[in-house]
Amino acid sequence: MIRFDNLHKAFGTNEVLRGFSLEVDEGETVAIIGYSGSGKSVAIKHIVGLLEPDAGSVHVDGQEVGVLSRRELYALRAKIGYVFQFAALFDSLSIFENVAMGLRKQGLLTDDEIHERVHEALTLVDLEDDVGGKLPSELSGGMRKRVGIARAIALRPKYILYDEPTTGLDPVTSAIIDRLMLRMQKQLGVTGIVITHDMRSAYTVSTRIAMLYEGRVQQVGTVDAIQHSTDPLVRQFIEGRAELQDVGSPAA
Repeated sequence: MIRFDNLHKAFGTNEVLRGFSLEVDEGETVAIIGYSGSGKSVAIKHIVGLLEPDAGSVHVDGQEVGVLSRRELYALRAKIGYVFQFAALFDSLSIFENVAMGLRKQGLLTDDEIHERVHEALTLVDLEDDVGGKLPSELSGGMRKRVGIARAIALRPKYILYDEPTTGLDPVTSAIIDRLMLRMQKQLGVTGIVITHDMRSAYTVSTRIAMLYEGRVQQVGTVDAIQHSTDPLVRQFIEGRAELQDVGSPAA
């Protein structure tokens, strides 16, 4: 389980998180939605110790992240896959080496085992073996996103953090990424947190949705509860996002 408890984080005079609290149970996928700058990505960076809270705490499997030693933090990170917004692949490395990077860093597997694990991960995201020899620049945006997911699942994590996984993708490719996220949850049993502005994606992949507003959770609930929310701030956000997505759809 991941638990945010009254989390506060500021950058200078900019208070980004102002008492953010949320629990994510094992086996579920929680989407965190909200306007740009509301603190969504800042919140999940605390899970892996990329940021330290000014106040409050984050617990993963009962461990308070902010007080872990460096060795304990590395051990925790081994359980967490992180899919970055723009895949964050290394342009000079092949797709195979990008996916294998975390495995090599761990130093626990032989070369044959690494090859097997990379093949397994690429297969799970519907990429062929011949992709492994290509460079990121040779792939489409959607394929690079899939490689980012493959790199995360190659570590066989307990948790996966997705930061805007469908940003910049067309509706068809976004739907493919959504199906992959569902597959990760159902086939691998991973617990997921998805940072997104894409309400269609949030409705598709989530067991629950949390709306972050001005650094706090405005409302959290099932997909149905959020879709039918009477909270004016939640309604304003989801209706505004629906209008933007309709404008950007092929039918518009």
